[in-house]
Amino acid sequence: MALGNSCIKLLFFIINFFICIFGALICGFSLWANLDKEFGTHLGDFVRQIDGIDVKLINEIAEYQASLWILVAVGALLFIVGFFGCCGAGCESPVLLGLFIFIIVILTAVELGATIFAMTNRNEFVSSIQQVLEKSSSTPELRKNIKPIQNMLHCCGATSQTQNLYVRDGLCGPEPIAYPDNCFDRISHMVQSWGESIVVVAFILLAIELFAILFSCILCRSSQDIRYTPYYS
Repeated sequence: MALGNSCIKLLFFIINFFICIFGALICGFSLWANLDKEFGTHLGDFVRQIDGIDVKLINEIAEYQASLWILVAVGALLFIVGFFGCCGAGCESPVLLGLFIFIIVILTAVELGATIFAMTNRNEFVSSIQQVLEKSSSTPELRKNIKPIQNMLHCCGATSQTQNLYVRDGLCGPEPIAYPDNCFDRISHMVQSWGESIVVVAFILLAIELFAILFSCILCRSSQDIRYTPYYS
């Protein structure tokens, strides 16, 4: 019984270690999926400077980014919970184990919901970005507003169809152009590539969390059996 209990403790420690690692990964990948810590600020300022933008487009962009920030928060919390889980793997308190299970279940549900929402709305986010960028190319004054995004992403022009307008206005620097990719292609490529990484890490983390809940329940039951055994012996 003692040997089996020690094995469960070891597995519980290992699982919490992986929760700590993958929590950090999901946090990091979600930050990268937001392209840059200043991307949301630049994008928000850029959209507000464009007249006649559909409110639905603004909401789709905001909701997608909000779901990624939720994953950042969940990843950070899982890192903290996993760290304390590693430290407390030897503690067999049913109260602490029950609290651990409760927190993991809540974070798992939030993580799963945010991941599904972000991935199902990824195409809408990209489409909204494209429409906003195309709208921004209508006048020379609006085209100047994309300069902070160009500098941040090292791109030239809003879309492939409007890139020549930015080159003509001298907004991409002297020819030959240092960064030939347009901003929409850069954004869509980064959203697609990092989105796939988030899905992989999120579902691996989900499997680890399920094992953590399982072994927490086993360890909790085992600690209760050990605690109450003397009363019946």
